[in-house]
Amino acid sequence: MGRGGVGATGPPPGVVLMVVSLNRSATDVSPSRDVFTSRSTPPTADGYRRVTSRPPRRRRGWFVVLLALLLVGAGAVAVYTASNSVQVTVDGETLLTRTFATDVATVLDRLEIELADADRVEPSPATRVEDGLEIVVLRARTVEVVVDGGVQRFETHADTVGDALADVGVRLRGEDRVDPPLDHKLDQGLDQGLDQPLTITVQRVRIDEATIDHPVDHGEQRKETVELPIGETRVQTEGREGLRREVYEITFVDGEEVARELVVDSVVRQPVDRIVLVGVAPTTIHEAQSLLVELGYPVGSVDGIEGPKTLRALCAWRRLEGREVDRQPLRPGELEALQATIGFPEAPPGRGVTVDKTCQTVYFRDGGRWQDVHPASTGTGGLPRVGNYQVQRMRAGWHTSTLYPAVEPNMYNTLYFHGAIAIHGSHHVPPHPASAGCVRVTPQTADRLFADLQVGDPIEVVGAY
Repeated sequence: MGRGGVGATGPPPGVVLMVVSLNRSATDVSPSRDVFTSRSTPPTADGYRRVTSRPPRRRRGWFVVLLALLLVGAGAVAVYTASNSVQVTVDGETLLTRTFATDVATVLDRLEIELADADRVEPSPATRVEDGLEIVVLRARTVEVVVDGGVQRFETHADTVGDALADVGVRLRGEDRVDPPLDHKLDQGLDQGLDQPLTITVQRVRIDEATIDHPVDHGEQRKETVELPIGETRVQTEGREGLRREVYEITFVDGEEVARELVVDSVVRQPVDRIVLVGVAPTTIHEAQSLLVELGYPVGSVDGIEGPKTLRALCAWRRLEGREVDRQPLRPGELEALQATIGFPEAPPGRGVTVDKTCQTVYFRDGGRWQDVHPASTGTGGLPRVGNYQVQRMRAGWHTSTLYPAVEPNMYNTLYFHGAIAIHGSHHVPPHPASAGCVRVTPQTADRLFADLQVGDPIEVVGAY
């Protein structure tokens, strides 16, 4: 028998077989023949003795047979009594036998049970055999443990995967994963052979928490107050960002992240709005802006700020009212003068346009009165030159300058008054000179002038920027 179990095709040595053998001697009489006893007489003339026959003695034959059986049985009892009863368990299989062997090693040898170096026998092979002795052979199992980036191979007598890991000193922590499971029996699958190692894989599992904070933007509240002039603001309360916190549970297997779960998402600090006070108390500039808008001068926003557009409107008012013309802030007494102004003043007779390079405006007159004041942007380098001109030709719609080509059309409803110099609509009309030589106006102003003017109408250029 090999290491795999207990058993053989014939009776192994050490197993007592009781075989009864009746050996006949030379004087034995075959039971199948009649037996006769005889008495001696003198020989006859032919040399033979006469024998007087008598019936056979059958009771003597049965007695001999019975006596032989008793002797054989007594021998068998003596042999049985001289052997020892032994129980041998190997790999969960148990064999009961009687043997004359004197120690455990001999018993196993006679049963042809082979032992590997790592196998264990209980009791030890040197133990003397006694009647009723129980012998257990513990086969060692080859195990490979894959853990912490390495492989450990060893022999073990452990019963389960958990016991095997304990034998080799592998300590499990927390959420570590083991395949096969800890309660898996090592003797499962032994039909594949003890020489095939069992592979145990240990995955180190670590669960960490990661906290990520995100700012929460604050809002802004604007509150009007009469304590500040119109257009003036003041921060009453600085805003403060809030804080939103996310907590993730991150699972690492053998050092690599395999899962991330959001477990907490909450606002740990509420944002605080920024509070801005906005002045609504009237100011001199705010009132001047309001008056200029009512009169028809291009102020822009009524915000209480003396910006370039407000200064342009003041300049144009000074021009038409015959005051000192410049783009300076509101002078003392001018607010009262604005309050006393009623509409546009009288203009020279007829229809025409005046381009004011000082104020960057265009005035349209008709019927002896100024009708409109429009924002404008004249040419750089002092163009157009101061002087009196006439509308020479008119070109409707959008087109591109022949002197200054552009990707997109840059001239609209053009009124040429001095060669290539013209008044035309544009999308960019800043409160300062910006064109190459023409006079830019808004598309809305270009529509109005194109409709009101004709070829031959006068165009006057005045002032300097």
